[in-house]
Amino acid sequence: MPKVSVSLAVVAALAAAPAMANAAPTAAPKPAAPAAQQAPTRAALLNGLGASFKAVDANGDGSISAAEAQAAEAKVLQQRLARARANVEAEFTKLDTNKDGQLTKAEFMAAAPTAPSVQPNGAAIVTQLDTNKDGKISLDEYRAPRLAVFDKLDTNHDGTLSPTERQAAQAARPRR
Repeated sequence: MPKVSVSLAVVAALAAAPAMANAAPTAAPKPAAPAAQQAPTRAALLNGLGASFKAVDANGDGSISAAEAQAAEAKVLQQRLARARANVEAEFTKLDTNKDGQLTKAEFMAAAPTAPSVQPNGAAIVTQLDTNKDGKISLDEYRAPRLAVFDKLDTNHDGTLSPTERQAAQAARPRR
């Protein structure tokens, strides 16, 4: 079988193959690690690429043939399909409240969003933002709270929120 060059898209799919091969088809995807935990390194990238290459090089000859690339891509696609089907099955099970294997319109609509329990209160908004107490919100009053937050996050006061400043703000934000 002739060896071929592999497209970048296939390489990306192949790189995911070893991780997916170790995961159960119905396992939920793991959340990505926060950037602050571990910075990616070139060495780690090389190790991962080497491992994924070995996983795809089924005959161990040191190169990936079109057949090996096709097999790896098919495996990745099958695993994605299995995960998607498992997610749909789980959602169906959640909606099928009487567990009869069928969804009634009532069961389906029970999952639909409902009207908010709190009614909008324009007077409260005006009271909160109307700093000069004239009963109206001016442009400056409207902008002030958001500008205050921006200025607090812009720690070097250059008028731009850098990636570092955004990361610091996100890290300081309370988790829900």
